[in-house]
Amino acid sequence: QGSGTMLAALLLVQPLAYQGPAGRSRLLADPARAVQRCAVVASATSPQTESFVQTEMRAAAMALHSRDQAPREGQQPAQKPVQAWEPTIPGYVQFLADSRAVYSALEQAVESREELQGLRRTGLERVAALDADLAWFAAEGHPTPEPTSAATDYAAALQRMRPPAFVCHFYNYYFAHTAGGRMIGKQLSDKLLDGRTLEFYKWDGDVKAMLTATREEIDRMAADWTQEEKDECLAETGPSFKYSGAILASLKA
Repeated sequence: QGSGTMLAALLLVQPLAYQGPAGRSRLLADPARAVQRCAVVASATSPQTESFVQTEMRAAAMALHSRDQAPREGQQPAQKPVQAWEPTIPGYVQFLADSRAVYSALEQAVESREELQGLRRTGLERVAALDADLAWFAAEGHPTPEPTSAATDYAAALQRMRPPAFVCHFYNYYFAHTAGGRMIGKQLSDKLLDGRTLEFYKWDGDVKAMLTATREEIDRMAADWTQEEKDECLAETGPSFKYSGAILASLKA
């Protein structure tokens, strides 16, 4: 697997518990591990019969995990841990700007395409929160940079995708942020912002309920897909990890 895919393929296993300094240092050493190891957990509560999300989409994700990341389900050879690095505020602001570009593309696609209308106003939307955070950083002397090519390339790709492919990216990107993404945010907040929690990591309401409703909507959409369309969705698992890994890489700058 490519380094970008393996960096981001850690979204979907089990939560990485906070257990003292050792757990915190692991998150900083490999932030993508915290994000990717949690997305399946976010989607796997209260299993339902014939859930496309919790069966086939989960299986596709597990196929990209190594055995050290997911001992029971990982199918790839064990990988060496990502080398530890120290995050910086400029790198964090770049990550937020890149994230905004991707979330904006996701939200614009959902709002403009009738076949995706079931994914509108889920409560998971992040553009407004990111705008507030970037404005705060700018007021603190850290202006918003232009998105990197990794972000603009991803945003352009999202706009071109057919619904089944798009749904795979939508699911992985939003669900991961509510789990491992929040863990990363907590670590960066403690290290760089004196404990300030950014709006990016806050939601209005019960996130678990939002995730459940969104997962059920994806299952409803998938119920009307042909097998070819389901396969198209599942085939985007690897690319979705690669794209998100490139966005997370901005944190190392």
